[in-house]
Amino acid sequence: MSLTSPPVFATADTRVLAEPEQWSDAIADSEGPQLIVAGPGTGKTHFLARRVAHLLGQGVPAGEILVLTFSRRAASELEGRIGRLLPRPVSNATASTFHSYAHRLVERHRHTAGLPMPILLTGPEQVRFVARLLAADDPGRWPVSFRPLLDSPTLAAEVGDFMMRCHERLLEPAHLARMAEKRSDWRALPGFLASYRTALEAQGKIDYGRLVAEAVEVAESSPELTRYRYVVVDEYQDTSPAQARLCELAAGEDVNLTVAADPHQSIYSFRGAELENVEQFPDRIGAFGRRLKATVLARSFRVPAPILDSARRLVAPNPAGGLPSAEVVPATHDGAVEVYTFDQRSAEAEWIAAEVERLVVSEALALESIAVLVRSTRHLLPELSRALERRRIPHDRPDARLIDHPAVRLLADVVQAAVAPPGSSDMELAVRRLLLGPAIGLSIGREREILRTGRRRSMTWPELIRQEIPGAEELADLISDATWATTPPAVEGFWHLWDRLPGITALVADPERADYRTAWSTFSRILERQAERDPSVTLVEFLEATATGEFEANPLLSFSTSGEGRLVVTTLHQAKGLEFDVVFIADAVEGVFPDNRRSRSLIQPHLLAESMTTDGAALARFRLEEERRLAYTATTRARRRVVWTATTAGIDEGERRPSRFILAAAGADSFDSIAPPPEDSKAGFAPLTLSAAEASLRRLVLDPTTPTVARLAALATLAGSPHWEPLWFAGMPRPGPDSGVMPETFRLSPSQAGAYEECPRRYVLERRLRAVEADSPYLVFGSLIHEVLENTEEDAAARGAAHGDLQSALSQLEAVWDSYPPFGPPPVDEAWKRRARTLLEELYSDWPGGDDPAVALELELRAPIGGVEWVGRADRVDRTAGGIKVVDYKTSKNPPTLKEVAGSLQLGFYLLAAAEHPELTAHGPPVAAELWFPLARAKRKVYPFDMAKLDEVRQTLEAVTHGIRSENWETRIGSHCGRCAFRDVCPAWPDGRDSYR
Repeated sequence: MSLTSPPVFATADTRVLAEPEQWSDAIADSEGPQLIVAGPGTGKTHFLARRVAHLLGQGVPAGEILVLTFSRRAASELEGRIGRLLPRPVSNATASTFHSYAHRLVERHRHTAGLPMPILLTGPEQVRFVARLLAADDPGRWPVSFRPLLDSPTLAAEVGDFMMRCHERLLEPAHLARMAEKRSDWRALPGFLASYRTALEAQGKIDYGRLVAEAVEVAESSPELTRYRYVVVDEYQDTSPAQARLCELAAGEDVNLTVAADPHQSIYSFRGAELENVEQFPDRIGAFGRRLKATVLARSFRVPAPILDSARRLVAPNPAGGLPSAEVVPATHDGAVEVYTFDQRSAEAEWIAAEVERLVVSEALALESIAVLVRSTRHLLPELSRALERRRIPHDRPDARLIDHPAVRLLADVVQAAVAPPGSSDMELAVRRLLLGPAIGLSIGREREILRTGRRRSMTWPELIRQEIPGAEELADLISDATWATTPPAVEGFWHLWDRLPGITALVADPERADYRTAWSTFSRILERQAERDPSVTLVEFLEATATGEFEANPLLSFSTSGEGRLVVTTLHQAKGLEFDVVFIADAVEGVFPDNRRSRSLIQPHLLAESMTTDGAALARFRLEEERRLAYTATTRARRRVVWTATTAGIDEGERRPSRFILAAAGADSFDSIAPPPEDSKAGFAPLTLSAAEASLRRLVLDPTTPTVARLAALATLAGSPHWEPLWFAGMPRPGPDSGVMPETFRLSPSQAGAYEECPRRYVLERRLRAVEADSPYLVFGSLIHEVLENTEEDAAARGAAHGDLQSALSQLEAVWDSYPPFGPPPVDEAWKRRARTLLEELYSDWPGGDDPAVALELELRAPIGGVEWVGRADRVDRTAGGIKVVDYKTSKNPPTLKEVAGSLQLGFYLLAAAEHPELTAHGPPVAAELWFPLARAKRKVYPFDMAKLDEVRQTLEAVTHGIRSENWETRIGSHCGRCAFRDVCPAWPDGRDSYR
């Protein structure tokens, strides 16, 4: 449609209404088929509401008027407008979505026929339904290239979408089979469509596309159930063929059908909408023998001249389509269209956030009257969200899902902990998140202590929680028995969890967690609706479905002008039907907007439309036309100002250029005239907020060109003001609570002492905070060898032998090998097994110990040092001349030096603790300690401790105790730094020094 061409459409009686005062006669003329062509902000929804109110005022019963639109929000708005136009409330004066009307129609027909109403599948449920059918289908029916994908979620989603498109086009399997004769890649789809429909019927399910198609079948076979005296349809350009047919059938032979459309806002072809429904409307009506009346609303109440001119330029290249049109008269207030480019995506995001802040503070705009629109959520949004958060500007991201909200993730973690295999990493991660999360709220140190206790004592998580966390017994019960999550309907499982989860009451009462309460309320309502659709779905099944599919179509996104005080950040498509004072169209670069990807689908369901072609150039033109309409729609959301932004290049982003739409929006001939925003609108203006003032002062402090006196004054202001924390920078996480890492009571071990002595900072990060979780194969190998030796020596002691023998040790190795996880692929696993055999052969072919049996094996030794209990486990205690000797096995090939072992903290602790162990001292005092290295490359296999250094070891252990208790986490440089995982953030090295500036 051309906004400036004279009225055409010779098959219709066309009237152009330039002012609202001219509406009355047109509203009253409600008989026959009518097309309302309305540009942006011209009041088509209000026109329809007035027509319905007029009919009701003339005594037409509400039950004889059908009002249809596309979303619950639009239906609610239309219904509210009708109600406000009536002098008194009228029962049943409602507007419906197409799917709601189709559901009522099918349900009424099935009830009359004595048939149950099928369960309506949500999007993710439909994809899972298709996935199960594909997995069971005969691969031979499918093209060779598709066969490996039959069990993939990607193909399931594409085939599910294809099924929906077939239903929306009212295609039967036979018709699809004729179309597939020309496309070899479709050869399996007609048969699958038949199987899919049979399976839906057999299992009592129905998808949204099939729902409308069945409603059409009902309307054709049972007109007495569907006829309305008047039918009114908004956004007709968004209808699919099935929806357009349903409108005509509902209107019946009288065809009192009024449809409103703006062809320039047809942007949903990917969902089955066809602009041809508007263009072919006269011919469709002509089949009923009726002449069409066309009304053009030509006054825009929202869009001023500069914005309207920009929108016209955007769609000027699109075909006119032969529809009735007239030049739209713009709104009388001022407006502006601006275009800016940036050299970095971060600069684009920062400027938008700063400009939003300025608009709110300087121009007193409400946040909800400002929108930032993007074509794709994958590019600019993370950077933009961080920039908004730095300024504490509340907003919702369109890629945010309810399932990802911390309040719902808390519940999902309980479910995961309950259903995951005991001891699995999934269970451990879920429980640890629960313990550290807001419901339980353990400190990191306490959580690490509980984790080590469980590993040391081989306790299950429910046992640990009951023993170590007072008041959390019900959490242990929830994890112990998962039937509440796997058996009843999902909503019942939710309330079972809600009644028993510790800490939930405090979270609900927390005034700072209003978003948690909203999320829980929304989640419970979704589960209630799920139970109504399909009570067989359990909570665990529901959460599994949300992990792979869209979840309630972005339920966290809220559009409101009721003073909620949130900036609207959303996609161009989701903004349809909304209006704002200021609209930012961001990230407008080629390849993103317009989206000019060659193909979005393997199966190409768009080719189901007869107007489509396989010609690549023609298809590209069609997509570009729709992208222009999308730009038009986004531009005309604004009442006062439209701002286009784009990043021309990025450090790691390759070549980027602004969208061609920016030139059309600005009316420019080349990008040479497109520049960044003026300096006074970026950072040079006087700060309007505390955060902006802080940023300005920090820039002064760091700017070497600023006079020293000004830099010192800025620094003094930052340090002396109660408004700012000098050591905290916007955009960085605030420091955590200064409550320390160590719990009130804790235990230490000799291995911890060695790690602390090497580097206290690395010790706290690795041992206490578990900042690196890595299962070393060397640690696993050491555990395996220790178990083999313990079993071998216990058998020997039971026989009265001094020590075991090689054959027994090798037998024990075979017995325990399979109980440990593989070290890698079979060749690698076998190499580790050879290493184990070699170690045992070296040890037992030249046994280092004496001939007396061991006094103890794998003995736990305890001793208080510095007021803290120390615990260690000695591998072996032997009798020797004058007393007892402590032995520790080592599996390394590279032993330390004799000097290092002479002062070993581990051996020294064993000796100190053994001296206080009554069962050991009965065999004599501890007089020696040794480390055995069977795999050592050198000839020496035994490394002794120097008893003269025992007092020195005690002093070192006391110093370690004091250092850990006082939380002295200093850095110590040494040879260990080369293999430290934290060097990049260590202040002792240039690599990490910047992290502490």
